[in-house]
Amino acid sequence: MKRKTSLKIAAALIASTLLALPVASAYAGSDGHHGGRMLEQGQFKEFGFDGKHRDHDKRGMFGKQHRERATPLSVDEARILVDAMLLRSNVSDLKIGDALLSDEPGKIDVSLVNGAGDLVDVVTFDAKKGRLDHGERRSLRKLMPRPDKEARFDRSFTDAQMNTLAQAMVIRFGQGELKLGKIAETDRGTYVATVTNKAGDIVREMELSRVTGRPIS
Repeated sequence: MKRKTSLKIAAALIASTLLALPVASAYAGSDGHHGGRMLEQGQFKEFGFDGKHRDHDKRGMFGKQHRERATPLSVDEARILVDAMLLRSNVSDLKIGDALLSDEPGKIDVSLVNGAGDLVDVVTFDAKKGRLDHGERRSLRKLMPRPDKEARFDRSFTDAQMNTLAQAMVIRFGQGELKLGKIAETDRGTYVATVTNKAGDIVREMELSRVTGRPIS
């Protein structure tokens, strides 16, 4: 009897262990203890576009955005990036003054002025990375008004503004390897933009909303 009892207990322990393994695995893969959520957030930080706030899918439209660019950011490209930021923020009392190579090698300075032409701030881009440093981004955000959530779907960008927003998107995530091809309005009021390589071959096509200035798919 003792031997039979011991065998039953051992069998029960093995069965409970086997049952617990898939449950624990499923729990770890879900949002339990933020498992799945942390994975997604890691992907959002690693790649440029995602379906929530940046622009496209979780794996990024053009791949990782934090590596150095194939070609350094130009002064004109830095101007377009800031212009797009101002457009998205719907800032009416700020505009770009000068965009010049900085005294510091590898940097680009873009000045912001108010309606009277008075200097408000100067933001500096790292030309190799093609973006502002963290401190520069914080400084620029402080100048931007808080977005009006109720009116965020009431805007309608012009053709010229849509061109600027699309150019900025490609500059930011194309890493100097891609450029904007053509952008044209469709019959249903959206815009289709082509993204090409340096040889002019189309590598991407995206449909943009006139309301948000972002990809809709």
